[in-house]
Amino acid sequence: MNNVLPSITGKNEKIEQIKKEIDVTRERGDTLTLVALQKSLGQVYLEEGDAPQALTEFNDAIKLVFESEHKEVFAQLLGLRGMALKQIGNYSLALQAFRKSNAVASDIKRPALICDSFIHIASIHSEMGKDDDVVTTLNKALDVAKEHKDKVRKMRVYGLLGDNYFKQENPVKATEYFRKANETAQDLGNRAAECSFITKLGNTYLWEEKTEEAIEKYERALQLASALEDRNAEINILGGFFRANAIDGNVDLAATYAERVINLARESKLAEAEIANIAAFASFLVDNGKVAEAIPHLQRGVQIADQLNSLDLKLDILVRLGLAYYQEGNNDLAIEYFNKAFVIAGNVGDETTQLHALSYIASVYADIEQYENSIVAADKAVALAEKLEDHRLAGEQQILIAFNYRDLGQLDKAIQYCSAAHESYKNIGDQTMIERAQILLLELSELGK
Repeated sequence: MNNVLPSITGKNEKIEQIKKEIDVTRERGDTLTLVALQKSLGQVYLEEGDAPQALTEFNDAIKLVFESEHKEVFAQLLGLRGMALKQIGNYSLALQAFRKSNAVASDIKRPALICDSFIHIASIHSEMGKDDDVVTTLNKALDVAKEHKDKVRKMRVYGLLGDNYFKQENPVKATEYFRKANETAQDLGNRAAECSFITKLGNTYLWEEKTEEAIEKYERALQLASALEDRNAEINILGGFFRANAIDGNVDLAATYAERVINLARESKLAEAEIANIAAFASFLVDNGKVAEAIPHLQRGVQIADQLNSLDLKLDILVRLGLAYYQEGNNDLAIEYFNKAFVIAGNVGDETTQLHALSYIASVYADIEQYENSIVAADKAVALAEKLEDHRLAGEQQILIAFNYRDLGQLDKAIQYCSAAHESYKNIGDQTMIERAQILLLELSELGK
């Protein structure tokens, strides 16, 4: 059944060829071949991201084998139906499909299908944030893989357990399972998998700031990635070297690795990897007082975001540029980039970024003693912060307005906003900020006498 798919270059050509084969097969009345063709067509649609069309093909095929003797094909199709539903985002129905697939596979004793359906069920639990169910289900899959000496699936499950524990911020368990996955990969002679799991071990050590252990793992992983000519893996590993040296305070070495990973991503035309590393490197440069060096990288980041047509990425870089120019003392450009971020955030409905952009604009104007402009921006920020129930940021902006009015000699309004800030901090129970607001209120009251 898996040999039915024609060997044709290009997804559109594949789809058209399979459709023709389906029409001919339907006329012949060859049900089993028709099911195989519909399964293949659905898989092509699924690879293309057209989950609704894939679901149609899988459902049609399921109807043809329902209550037939072809139980294994039925179980496979139920699993594919679950994958299409998951891609659509209907997790409830996807879970039902995978559970039915698991039940049929268990009935006909097909361990590979049983294990795979458990893995898919665990992935749905993960999407739904049910971490305990993820572990329970993956352990069921692991039991099946161990019982039937399926090393490939055992390796996969170990890796997924490691991923799950890493996400849960449990480095001890994550390390345990990544190590087991790596050992199994070595046993299988699967160098690509070994490279992946060693990198993940390095990442886990890095999360714990065990930089020596992390670097040791990255060195081995880089050897494997280079031998495999896997540029994606090399980029991930070099990024790990950068972060490890940054944590250790090795500024020059960290910068060297950052430049290498950015250049490699650019040469490999991996724009998303390039912009991610640009953002990380720029933050590192800014944190180390090298703002002027960060700015050209961030400008390149804007170009990449435009190439990717990603407003989310562009927003992040624009805010970073605004902060870099602000720290450098170029207030005009800082305001320009914060305003750009504010406008784009408004267009995409990102109120959180709008709020932060406004608060930065208000701060810049206050620093250059344009108090009226600062008050206008800060007032807008307060209104938006209250809408988003961000009482801390509301309080910060109210304090800023209070200082602005104090410097303008309008003490009544300064006291009014300081009192409002006091209430904002009371809403979140921040005793330190409550006391600071009280001290400022006393100072303002004294000035007014």
